[in-house]
Amino acid sequence: MRDDEATLSQLKEAVRALCLDKGWGEDGEQNPQHVAMAMTVEMSELLENFQWLEPEGVRALWEGKDPARRERVAGEFADVMMYGLQLAYSLDIDIAAEVEKKIAAVRGRSDTYYEDKRRMRERFELDQRRKASE
Repeated sequence: MRDDEATLSQLKEAVRALCLDKGWGEDGEQNPQHVAMAMTVEMSELLENFQWLEPEGVRALWEGKDPARRERVAGEFADVMMYGLQLAYSLDIDIAAEVEKKIAAVRGRSDTYYEDKRRMRERFELDQRRKASE
């Protein structure tokens, strides 16, 4: 199944079927609290692929020049997404509707919100460079 062939509902059902096959949870649904906590563990495993990665390494990944790391990232991303799909199924979250609402909310934020974030990031990066040169 590929992105252009699958619906979110199909993916939710596929993950639920896996849970049923493995005997995880009741009727294929696991405790949403446990799922959310497990999702953070998987997110940490995803982030491990970027830990200590220098800008050149990020660029190589971005440009498709590090297929092994890309494959590891893809696998961990799939874990995160599967937990997200489980959570959405269990809590009856309409993913598409929620994403649309979030896009509208972000579009409605003032430009100063993002300008403040940019300034904070620049200050942080400057501090990091300063510490590294000491």
